[in-house]
Amino acid sequence: MARKKAQIQAARARHRKWKGKEWYAIYVPKWLGEMEIGETPANEPELVIGRTVEATLFELINDPVRYYMTLIFRITNVNGKNAYTAYHGHYCTRDFIARIVQKRTSRIDTNEVFVFKDGKMRVKTITITQGRVCYNVQKSIRKFVNEFIEKYSKERKIEEFVKDMMSGKLQDEISKHLKKIHPIRVFEIHKTHVMEYFS
Repeated sequence: MARKKAQIQAARARHRKWKGKEWYAIYVPKWLGEMEIGETPANEPELVIGRTVEATLFELINDPVRYYMTLIFRITNVNGKNAYTAYHGHYCTRDFIARIVQKRTSRIDTNEVFVFKDGKMRVKTITITQGRVCYNVQKSIRKFVNEFIEKYSKERKIEEFVKDMMSGKLQDEISKHLKKIHPIRVFEIHKTHVMEYFS
């Protein structure tokens, strides 16, 4: 009896919470097809701006290969009952990272901020080598990854980077060059965060 009473009270509380609020449909950017990925409630349209929403790569482009990637979008403007977003970042799931990091390998991470044609973004990468490698090899791998992305970013917009990352084109290109330094098992861009869009 007490449990049922608590459930009724919780239902009433939820009703009061959403009463008088409008629901806004959330859309991804045009370069991703401007598909709807969710809804959010608010009393005023201005309160929606700045909120973030996540969607897996599988949900966005039905790609089972990179199931472990989740993209983050930030609401930047509202038109009527529609909320439009900009790319805000991404991350790879913890279970994916745990799966690729194995014994008798070396994990080499990079973490740098790069300036693109339309903004600044922090990019974190992870390289897993075949077997353990010495400090000098790790240093060479970090140096190459950072120099490659720095050169790449100067010539492109953030959305171009994200498209190439989503397709795996960027990872494949970097991996191809890294293998000339030392055999590798995996190279992945495991996290990004947009720090600023230039107006």
